[in-house]
Amino acid sequence: NFIVDTAENGEVGLRMMKESVYDIAFMDIDMPVMNGFDATKALREWEDSKRPGARQPICALTATYVDDFERHELMKFKEAGLDVMESKPCNIPRLFKVVDDVSPMFSDLSISVTQNIDASSSNFAQHTA
Repeated sequence: NFIVDTAENGEVGLRMMKESVYDIAFMDIDMPVMNGFDATKALREWEDSKRPGARQPICALTATYVDDFERHELMKFKEAGLDVMESKPCNIPRLFKVVDDVSPMFSDLSISVTQNIDASSSNFAQHTA
């Protein structure tokens, strides 16, 4: 079973990811208010200072076919801190594969999140599907 939260723009999505650690976030690159690159960069900076060791897995969703990107364009995704890229429209079996691919990474992070909560008494939720 999956629990899905949605955000109407990148700024709202950023706030939601600061409040909860999700199994995976699908980040549209072209969102209103704050695009996916800026939202991811802001989250990574916030994680480094406020939630070290707990990295939110993020899959970039883009209308451009991923295989058509030049190397310098791919580096922009990496530099923003995005973990995986998928082209839109994407099919459900492919999205399940993306979730499966990042699940082991999240399992390791959940241990760190739990340890950080115990060690510092921080109040933030762990959200799992």
